[in-house]
Formats: sequence, C-alpha cells, structure tokens
Amino acid sequence: MESADLQQPSLAPSAVPIPSFTVAHQKVDIEVNFNQQIAGRTEITIYPDAQDLREIRLHGRICVVKKVLVNNLPPPSVRHEDPCEQLALHSNSTAHQHHLLSEKIARSIGPSPDPDLIITLPKKLKILPVEVAEVHTQASGSIKISDPTTAGASAAEATQALTDTTVAKFTPITLVIEFETCHARETLQFVAGKRGSGRWPHAYTRSKLGRGGASSLFPCVDLINSRCTWDISIRCPRTVGDALNQALSLDLAALNIDPSSQEARQSIESKEMMVVCSGELTDEIVDKSDNTQKTVSFSCSQQLAPQQIGFAIGPFERVDLGEFRDAQEVEELGRNAVEMLAFCLPGRAEETKNTCLPLTKAVDFVVHKYISCPFRSYSMCFVEDISTDISIFAGVSMCSTRLLYPEDVIDPAQEVTRQLVHAIVAQWIGINIIAEEPRDNWVIIGGAYFITNLFMKELCGNNEYRYHMKQLADRVYELDHERPSIYEMGALLHVDPAEYEFIALKAPVVLFILDRRIAKTQGTSKMPAIFAKILTRARTGDLVNNALSTDLFQKTAERFGHTKYDDFLAQWVKGAGCPRFSAFQRFNKKKLVVEMLIKQTQGTTATDRELDVDTFIRDAREDFQTVYAAPAQPVFTGPMTIRIHEADGTPYEHIVEIKDVQTTFDIPYNTKYKRLKRSKKQRARASTKAATDVGEEEGEALVYCLGDVLQSEEDVANWRITEWSADDEERMNSESYEWIRLDADFEWICQINLQMPGYMFTSQLQQDRDVVAQLEALRHISSYPPSPLVSSIFIRTLMDRRYFHGVRSLAAQGLVKHARDENNAKNIGLFHLKKAFEELYCTTEQGLAMTRPNDFSDQLAYLLQCEIIEAISRVRDSRGHTPKEVKEFLLDKLKFNDNSANDYSDAFYVARLMKALTAAIIARPHHQVGVDDMDLDLEDEMHEMSQLENQFVEEIDRYRRMDEWTSSYQNLYSRTALECQSVLASAGISQYSPLHFLQYTRPGNYDMLREAAYNVLITPKVLDEPSILRYVLYCMVADSSPWLRQRLQRSFGKVLAKRAIGDKTATVQPAADGLVIEDTAVADARQADLARRQTMEGAMTALKKELGGHEELKSALWSAVCYDQITLDDLQTMLEFCRLLYEPKDEMKVNLRLPRYWKVENLGKGKLRFVTTKRVRSKAIPKWHPPVPAARPEIHSRPSVGGSGGLKLTFKMGSQSSRPTPTPPVQQPPQPSPPQQQQQPVRQQSAIPGRVVLKLKPPPKA
Repeated sequence: MESADLQQPSLAPSAVPIPSFTVAHQKVDIEVNFNQQIAGRTEITIYPDAQDLREIRLHGRICVVKKVLVNNLPPPSVRHEDPCEQLALHSNSTAHQHHLLSEKIARSIGPSPDPDLIITLPKKLKILPVEVAEVHTQASGSIKISDPTTAGASAAEATQALTDTTVAKFTPITLVIEFETCHARETLQFVAGKRGSGRWPHAYTRSKLGRGGASSLFPCVDLINSRCTWDISIRCPRTVGDALNQALSLDLAALNIDPSSQEARQSIESKEMMVVCSGELTDEIVDKSDNTQKTVSFSCSQQLAPQQIGFAIGPFERVDLGEFRDAQEVEELGRNAVEMLAFCLPGRAEETKNTCLPLTKAVDFVVHKYISCPFRSYSMCFVEDISTDISIFAGVSMCSTRLLYPEDVIDPAQEVTRQLVHAIVAQWIGINIIAEEPRDNWVIIGGAYFITNLFMKELCGNNEYRYHMKQLADRVYELDHERPSIYEMGALLHVDPAEYEFIALKAPVVLFILDRRIAKTQGTSKMPAIFAKILTRARTGDLVNNALSTDLFQKTAERFGHTKYDDFLAQWVKGAGCPRFSAFQRFNKKKLVVEMLIKQTQGTTATDRELDVDTFIRDAREDFQTVYAAPAQPVFTGPMTIRIHEADGTPYEHIVEIKDVQTTFDIPYNTKYKRLKRSKKQRARASTKAATDVGEEEGEALVYCLGDVLQSEEDVANWRITEWSADDEERMNSESYEWIRLDADFEWICQINLQMPGYMFTSQLQQDRDVVAQLEALRHISSYPPSPLVSSIFIRTLMDRRYFHGVRSLAAQGLVKHARDENNAKNIGLFHLKKAFEELYCTTEQGLAMTRPNDFSDQLAYLLQCEIIEAISRVRDSRGHTPKEVKEFLLDKLKFNDNSANDYSDAFYVARLMKALTAAIIARPHHQVGVDDMDLDLEDEMHEMSQLENQFVEEIDRYRRMDEWTSSYQNLYSRTALECQSVLASAGISQYSPLHFLQYTRPGNYDMLREAAYNVLITPKVLDEPSILRYVLYCMVADSSPWLRQRLQRSFGKVLAKRAIGDKTATVQPAADGLVIEDTAVADARQADLARRQTMEGAMTALKKELGGHEELKSALWSAVCYDQITLDDLQTMLEFCRLLYEPKDEMKVNLRLPRYWKVENLGKGKLRFVTTKRVRSKAIPKWHPPVPAARPEIHSRPSVGGSGGLKLTFKMGSQSSRPTPTPPVQQPPQPSPPQQQQQPVRQQSAIPGRVVLKLKPPPKA
C-alpha cells in the first residue's frame, strides 16, 4: 500500500447501522494477461445517503488492493482480507477439519457475501448537503456548495461528479482503487493451450447463481440491486501470437519447425484478437509503447449491476445475424430494430449461422409484442469450456460451443433454440428488470421462460406448445414433494443448481395456469399484456430501480383479471405440492343429471418415498443449510372446467369451484337421445366423407375423425386387429354420454384419476382434437392389462399420421406392455411394433422386409422411428429376458444402416440403436452348462446367443474406430461406444481394461468424450482402485475446464449416493401360515437398512460407517481440497463431500522436537558452547518457583553504646569478585511470576554491569 496501512479486517456486522451510499458511476480499467494475471484500476463515484458517512464497504474477495485514494486523499485505514488465506488450513490438517475451512469461506459463499474491503474516509473529507438549485451539469460536472469554509481548488476537487449529479443529496465521493487479482479463474475463464494443440486462446467472464461474481474480478458493490452506469476499458493482447506468448513465454524460433508449417502458423498467430463486452464500443487503440497490446473501451448508459457486466476476448469471427431479416421486416421495425451479432471461434461461422437462424425472429417477436429492447445491440459469443450452456449478461451472452450444430444435424435444434431464445428474453426480464428481493426471483425466471414458450409456440405450432406445457406440468407434479415453495426457493439459489432448475420448471407453468384462469373470465389471454405493462413501467421510470416484486406483479394481474389472486399465489407460489384428484361419476336417469364426486389428496404418500441417487447431493446440501420443506397444503382451491361430450357428440362445459377436500355436485344433462350407434360401415363412410369435405367447419366434423385407419378387412387380417366385442358394443350404445373430461382448460398442475370405462377413453382419444386430452386418454388406456384389443387401439393411433408425433410416440411406448404372452395377448405388441416399422421404413421384396436407406427429411417420421426402435428394445418375455427375434431385429438395423443418400446426419439415430441393442443384450438368461448337462437344445441356444453378442461387440467397436478416422458430431459414436462397452463389461459379456477408457480422459480430447470416459470410470468400483481414485479426485479440482470439473463432481456425488442408500435387497416373505423367529440383531439391521433408504440421517450415518475408514479416499479427497489453485465453488463441493464422509474434529496436530539433554563446553575467555546430545529427556523438569522473600523481622531499638553489628552495602563498578550469597528463604506463600522469568535463577535476573558486595560484620562481644 502506498497510501494507507493495509490491515486485517474486522468484518463482523456492527450493531449500529452503518450509513449507506449509492454508487452512481463506475469506471473500470483492467489489463488481461493470458498467464492468468489481472491488474487494473477502478474509479467509483459514490453518493452518500447521510452526512455522517465514515467508511465505505466494498466487495473484493480475491482482489489484492495496491493503492486507494478518496477524492485524491489517502484514507486513514484500509481493511482487506488476504484472498489466499481463507482457502487453506495448517499443514497437518486432515479431512476431519473440514468444518474449520467451511467456516472460513462461509462469508463468501452465502446468498449475499459480506463486504471484504472496508475503507475509512479521511478526516479532511467533508460531506456537505448539495443545493439542487445550484447543481451545474456542464462539462465540468462540478457542484456549487454553499459553505464558506470551503473555497478554491480543493472545493472543486472534492465535489467532482462524473454522472448525473441532480440526484446527489450530499457531496459525491470519488474512490480510486488500484488492484491485482491472483485467482483470476474464479470469474474469468482462460482457454489457452500449447502451440499446435488446436485450441484458440480466449477468455471470458462466467456468471454465478444466487450471488454476484464480479467482486473476484474488480472491487465493487457486488449486489444485484446496486446498479449504476459504466465505463469499461480492457487492455489485452493484440494478436493470437501475443496471447500465446503471454501464456507460455515460448520462443517460436527455439522450436524445430518446418518452414512451411511455420509460415502457416505465423499466419494463424497474426489473427487479431477481438473484445466483446456489455455496452457500446467507443474506442480501440493500439498501445504506442508496446504494439503487442491494445485497449478497447465500452460505455454502458443503462443502470447495471456489476454481475451483469460481461466480456470476452479472443480471435472471434463476426457473424451478422441481421442478414436473416428481409426488407419488409426491417422497414416495420424501423428504429426499434436490434443489431443482432454472433461471435464464434475461427472455422465455426457456418455452424453459428445455422444455430442462430431463428434468433432474429425471436428478438423481433419480443419487440412487436412487448416493447423495444433496452440495448441497441445484442451479441452471442460462443466459447469453450464454459460451465453452463449459457451465461447471460447485459447485451451479451456467453454460449457454449456445445450448443452449435451443423445444418445436417436436426436432433438438438428445438432444445438449443429454446435455450438461446431464453437468453434473449432475459435481456428484458432478468437484466433490465430484476427481482426486488431474492424471493421474487420466481416471477423473473418464470416470466422469461413464459415469453420464451410463447415464441416457441409461434415457431413450432400450438400442438407442440401444449404438448411441452403438459410435459412440464407432469414433471412438476413428479418433483414437487417435500420441497420449499418457489417463493422461498428464490433465496436458496446458492445452495444447489437444482433450485434454479426447479424454479425454471415450475414458475412458467404456474404463470401458464394463471393465464388460463384469467382467460376463463376475460375471454382471452392476458399474461402477455401484464408483462407488457410491467416492461412499459420500467421504461418510463415508474418501476423503482427496475425491481419487480411479487406484490406488484399480483396487483398488475388483478388489474387485468378484475379479481383477487391471493389464494392462487398462496397455494401455487408461496405454497408447495400439487393435488391429486380422484373423480367418480354416475348418471341419474330420473333427474337427468350426472352426479360427480371429486376427492382431493396432496401429492404422494410420504411413507412410499425413498431417497433418489440423482437428488441425494441436493438433499444433503439442503440438510446442511437447514432448508425445510414447505408445509403441506390442506386443500387447493379454484375453478375446474368439466366437459361432458353427450350422446349427440356435443360438448358441454361446466365450471365447478373446488373449495374442499371432497366436492359433490350435479351436472345437468342436455341431450334427450341415447348414444349414437356406429357400426364399422358407418365409420368408414364417416372417414370417407371427412376426407372429401375438407372445407367443412370443425363443428361439423364427424365423430371418429382420428384413429380410423386399418379399417379394411385386408388390413384387419394382416395387422391382426381386434375389434370391440358385441358385449362391448352393447354397453357402449347404452351409455348416455361419450366421455367426461376434468380440467378441460388445463388450469391445474395435478394428477386426475377418473373412474371411466375404457371405451370412453378410446372415444376421447379418437374424437377430442386437443393434444392434452389425447395424452391423458393414452395414459389411462396404458394402465390396462395386456390384451389384443388395447394393442389394436395403440397401433391404429401409431399408424394415423394425423395424430401429433408425441401422441404417436406414446402409443409406441404403450405397445411394449402388450408384447407379452399374458391375458391372450400372445406377443401381439411386438408384432405390431415390428409391423409398423416395416410398413413405415422398409421395403418388401419376395416377402422379406429390407430397411430403406435413411431419409430424415420428414423430421416427425424420424422422431417416431427412434421411438419405435427404443420401444422394441424394451420388450421382455415372462422371465424378464429379451426375445431372440428382438436382438436379431435390432442388430440387423444397426449392421445394415445406410445413410449414403440422406441429407442429414444419422449420428443420433445410430447412437440410439446402439443403446437400445445394449439394453436388449444384457437382459439374457444366465445358464451354466455343466458336465452332466446333456440338454443339447440349451447348449445350442447359448452358443447362438454368444455368437450374436460377439457380433454386437464387434459392431460397437467398429463405430468407435470409425469415429477416430472421421469424427461424428461431438464424437457421438465414441461416447456411445464407451458407454455400451461399460454396460457390457458389467454384465460379463465382454472385458475391458481401465486403461482402455483412461486413454480418452487425456486433455486435448473433446470435453464431452472425456466426460463419457470419466463416467465409465466413476462407479462404486472406483473406490477399490486407489490410483484411479486419486486421478479422478485430482481432475475434479485441477482440470482446466470448469464444465468438466462440475460433471466429475456430479458423477462422484452419485457414487457416494449409491453407497449411502445401499442396494435394494429383496426381502424374504414368510409363508402364509409360517412362523418366523427373528432375533434383535436382524430386526435392527432391517430398520437401519430402511432408514438409509428413506432418511438423510440414516443414509449419512451408513455412508460414514462404510467409507469413513477408507484411508486412500480420505487422503486423496483432502489433497484435492488443499490444491493451491482450487476455485471457491470447487472447494465448497469438496468440503461437502468431506462433511458427508467424516465427523468433524476440533483438533490440530503440532509437530514438536523431542526434548534432549544439553551439554556445555567452556572454550575459555568467557565463551561457552552448548550442544544437544542424542539422549532424550524422558522425565519432566519440575516447575521452578522463585524463592519466597523472608519475613520482615521485628525492629528493635538500636544499641546506644559501641559499634554496630549490621549490614554494610557497597556497590563497586567493574569488579570481578564472586557471586553474592542469597538470603535464606523464609516460609511464605509463593507468588506467581511471568513464564519468561520462571526458568532463570534470581541471581541472573539482578545481573547488571558491576557487582553487589555484601559484608556482614559480627556484633561486638559483650
């Protein structure tokens, strides 16, 4: 420090509230060096909120402060914590001291990290009120203050303001800090390999969930609600070669390189480095003194938080996405058109164009429907090694290159588009509008995803939109048990990434059902208008700090819906769980009403829930952070739409208010006629008329509009179709209504069990045009036992191209259950699946079905093809084994796959074929043919099975080798082959050495391929391989890719979860009338086994018992914790592993030398030499106490005559006489003395230059 003494902080919160301040503007100048060193200077303009401001608290956890000035004055003190000191313990610490390290980093990993940098204001600095009328906003930016004591240059200097000073209540303060960053990879990720590694050097910022991350890059107030304007200047290498020289300091001339390759390398290394940053580009200057450096400057006029600032540096190629707009769209947008740019690493421009093709339409969609973009331009920068798929910043998003896909790959298109569109929408809701409090995050996250889903509806259609929302709602019902509410979960984003994922899952569905309820009363969707109103208020300044609260959202929704939504928000936002409805109905012929009873229960029963391997680490983290589940809702209330399709085919809707756990009501019946009779001929005529009268209205459409394929006698015979029996037809004709549907308008997140005959669900499947209704009908029909009739319904659904592809896929999955020889099914499901595949994707020559060459131009047919393959692979016989014909069928499709004439890649299709065949192969009988076993048929069967398995193993290895010569998309062949080989090895079908998989984990291979190889190695068996265990744990913290580190940590967490939960062993059931005698030990073991599977306490106890004594694991895990370059996130994860495995111990081992005897040697002339001997002192030296002074004797009167016998004290300087004789001790209670003086004799304590001589004269004789 040049200006102040750097002290250790006293960062405990004070009882007295510290006066606050507001950051008005911040200027950041940083120099990025590719040897992962950061140096810079920041200038912060602060507006005090009170005149008695005495200190400024900032966040700068990893920054090393070099110099501080406050209005050009050095502060009296700067308290800052050493950034490296909190990441280490003493040298002899063990994994049992994990809690000590956790306590040291606790203040930096919470939802709102405590300030790290405390600057005391100089006493010379005066904070005075500012008169608004005398504020000058000219170029000088000075403020006139009516204070007679302040005059001259010092007043102007002390009141300098860089931004709009009209909001300043008191004298602005300019704070200048010079800093360095030693752990740059906390927030700034560097990607730089050796020359010739094929990796382009680049660097970029990473975002964090739940807390700010900018403070590890530069000092700031790292809170989301601390927003200001920004000026950013970044100094970086000018070319690729300059960046490599910084990273490696390697002279190219020192290498033995061919001149031609050297010229090519020089041309590559001369490529210019670009800087992409939040804000508008204002300047780019090459350093005059050093032409290998350049400075790029940006300016942000919007109010932004530090964590919303992001930048990237690299040799990017610029792709203008505005080229995808036509002239008419540009004219319609006018000044509201947003400049859309994409930046990618060299050679990936075409992939970037293909991936970002729909994004200009997404931006224009939001501009048209809502409001103009808060930023003039928006950039997407595709980088490597990023831990999340997308990190969102103001005006720029850092996207992973894993999202890029070429034009011939179609499988990831929809999901990748959804992610990129969400990053765009987050610029409006997430960057421009933020949550007022952490608990309000649900409306920000949910609003961004809700608008994203609306654009995907425009892009993919209404059926895809409703299908997607139904999948999300079912997933919410499955996961939302024993969880906090999404309202409370907004403040828990720092606990585990799963918290954000759950909010992103449930919040848009909650907004969707709220929109459906508003539309029920208002007649149209109002949610887009609600968000448009909120965005408009933010643009006009009516929204304070652009912060949105739950209360404000509720008031806006109530204004548009004209009703109160307190109960809705209390149940679905501030409450948790989902209802389960059981409905019963009966038609009363006398009253002509349908009597209904609806019972409501909440979620799943708690006793049936067992711990899940995938969520075990999340449950453990919530347990560590004392996160409690929300109380169960007594009852969910609200309107429910019940739709009855009566006998004449007319639907009638009835709205019922659900208020209690049990609701009973009567629904009036309108039709006076019986159910219309329909024979096969009538159905055929209906389908023919429906085909000819295409232009008819939807209301005139005849019944059986779907699923009426395979009706001819020839089709029925060839497909072995089973029709309804006469008894079924009679019962159908006697019914008074076609079917009943609960929650017809999709206003609930729930599960509905409706007691209705199967033929009514079939009518719903075939006659209801709503995709959600068709999915519900299929799920109910799938619960029926195997039968040819149900299989026939499924195959007709599968073969009808008018159905949505998701419905057809679900029908294919439903056929698996009917591919068994049960209940007269006779494997009809397998026949239908194979028949469907041959009909759709094969050609028949001479009675043999040959698979056609791949043609994925019809993407819906391609998706169905993949689903049929997976469905066939799950077919099992009564013993749980895969039939031989299934294995031969799948192997044939894999061996003779032909993609030569296809315009699209078959990598994903082949990968699914390999996985499907692997799952089928391992489900096999385990026969051991002995010497006395003379069953030749069994021996032939085992031989044929072995031959088929060998063919499959060779086929998998062929694709693996093929990928080494011509890489598939993202090495998909190799990744799938490694996964399949691991499964086959576990089943005993093939054998592979760990070295076979280890070779793919080497740095330099594609990250997703490395991850696949690691996943093969990270199994419970890795605990038995010390060398592999140490290697894996080291890579968890030391690998250069944060994405790979997180994936390894997740895989290792699953290993611990499997050991904690244990294997589910089959419980032996006693005989019907048997007597079971069980001792206490067996009962206790059963209780412990049950506890470890259902409770976190039991699981963690079992885990500590099984692995607590694993010394290799303990040593390797603590070595990873002590890695000197470990990031804070990785350290937190590793300490959580330690907490799961080991009990904390408050101890510290100190190494001391054994006490030994000394010997002394007199060298003469007053010199002594002390030497330690090898003899160890085994007995403690008794503690020395100083002599007790003698009691004061009784004083007698002096004699009147003669000499005196007394003490004569003479002090002579420099004398060499002998030591004085000490005074005899007198018994008196000892007094304590300092420890430093206890080991020295008294005579040495009084030794000074000179000597004391005591002369005792005897008294005269009488």
